[in-house]
Amino acid sequence: MVGASITTTTAGYPAPTTAASHARGQAPLTVSTSLGTVRGTTGRDGVRVFQGIPYAAPPTGELRWRPPKPARPWSGVRDASSPASPCPQIPLTLLPDGSPILPGDSNRTGSTSEDCLYLNVWTPTRTSGGRLPVLVWLHGGGNTYGAGSDYDAAALASRGMVVVTVNYRLGALGWLAHPALSAESTDAASGDYGLMDQQAALRWVRQHIGAFGGDRQRVTLGGQSAGSADTCLHIASPTAQRLFHQAIQQSGSCTSADALAPLPLPAAERNGQDFAASVGCTDPENAAACLRAVPVTRLIGSAPRPSALWTPNTGPDVLPVAPREAWASGRVNAVPTLSGSTHDEYRYFTAVYVDLLGNGPLTPASYAALVRLQQPGKAEAILREYPAAAYPSANLAYSAYGTDQRFACPAREDSRLYSGRVPVYAYEFADPQAPPFVPAPHTPQGAFHASELVYLFPMDALRPLTPAQKRLSRVMTGYWARFVATGNPNGPGAPVWPRYTAGGDRIQVLDPGGVAPTTGFPADHHCAFWQAPGA
Repeated sequence: MVGASITTTTAGYPAPTTAASHARGQAPLTVSTSLGTVRGTTGRDGVRVFQGIPYAAPPTGELRWRPPKPARPWSGVRDASSPASPCPQIPLTLLPDGSPILPGDSNRTGSTSEDCLYLNVWTPTRTSGGRLPVLVWLHGGGNTYGAGSDYDAAALASRGMVVVTVNYRLGALGWLAHPALSAESTDAASGDYGLMDQQAALRWVRQHIGAFGGDRQRVTLGGQSAGSADTCLHIASPTAQRLFHQAIQQSGSCTSADALAPLPLPAAERNGQDFAASVGCTDPENAAACLRAVPVTRLIGSAPRPSALWTPNTGPDVLPVAPREAWASGRVNAVPTLSGSTHDEYRYFTAVYVDLLGNGPLTPASYAALVRLQQPGKAEAILREYPAAAYPSANLAYSAYGTDQRFACPAREDSRLYSGRVPVYAYEFADPQAPPFVPAPHTPQGAFHASELVYLFPMDALRPLTPAQKRLSRVMTGYWARFVATGNPNGPGAPVWPRYTAGGDRIQVLDPGGVAPTTGFPADHHCAFWQAPGA
């Protein structure tokens, strides 16, 4: 059980809260904090929802490209019944019918409002019992797209936790490093403003979550994709010490050689200078003032850009050294971690960038040419390890190598690294019929990147789950709830999830056809190949 006051089913999973289960009284929809009072609304499953709560001052004007400042108090009752604006981003309406390539309102509409540092709180409708564990969720989207309001956390909150979803600065506004910005900073560095925002949200949680029924001493930081990689970075961040007590990483790593590692500050500053030149800020004497005067529409619309430009970088106090270096020295926030990936991560990217936005399905020849373009020096070895003839199509060969190199084996490397210090529970989401995000006639999506999210966060825009998938969703939300509450996903009636060890190498497979551990993950994903020197 998550706690003595949480109802459980006969299977041992925390049961959703309902009006009947809280006959002793409904929690109020008006909540007071030291910053002011907010009035929320009731969401699905009888969960209270408070949206658009400011956790930092608007990073506008002179506060653009500076660490976040505390939110300003307000008078009266703040309406928290609808979300605030997402952070600036262009809409992802890139499909032929105008639909976005990712679900979520932020991806459909975009945003140009820099007044965007807000969070949302989902909390059970209950007035009795002790403080509830807290999950702080960081959205994905490559640190360029997305918003906390893209996630409906009712299913998780109804399991007996408080869930907080967070907006943070994106793209150039969240991750630009530049010598002029470094020169005016107290730590002589720049970039990582998105990471600073996320830690500001964690500090808000530490100060205010008690008003919403949460326990500041039981905070789990989690995220998916870029949100997962950022979570990985906070584990290595000295300024995040004691801000969270457990972590969840879903399809995003930061410690392995093939993960999206942070750039060194000099490299990030060089990228930043190139970007500044592209928006007309070339004079080093007034580059900072010039950048702050550039309209936000130009900042988010400047393209093309190197895909690695908007990544975190080392140098600022929030991330002084690379995660591997922090782990080697022992200077990390080692906490119990639930971590994993999906079986067919890269099929989503193949469908979008090859089929929908590219020149259609790959042939064996074009597959080989693409690998040689992307992986000079490694291409021939990769093509021997992933020959097109060994897969139903060249698209699936390309997807398999991308999945293994960029997601599956890095997730396993994180688990191996962490498990020497703290409890780790590793998973692979493997539903081959997960509801797809995009039409993909040439690339069957399988368990694609982000496909597990609908099993944790309801998404009405997608195909409804089958009865078997709904059962898996209940298993998963039960696992996640118990981990957030106790640091261990196991509970009465649930399939046993073994603690990960490097020696045992057991990873829990999450599939409607069966939930059980496997030792076949490294062979299935060619991890020996990717771990070999020079791979």
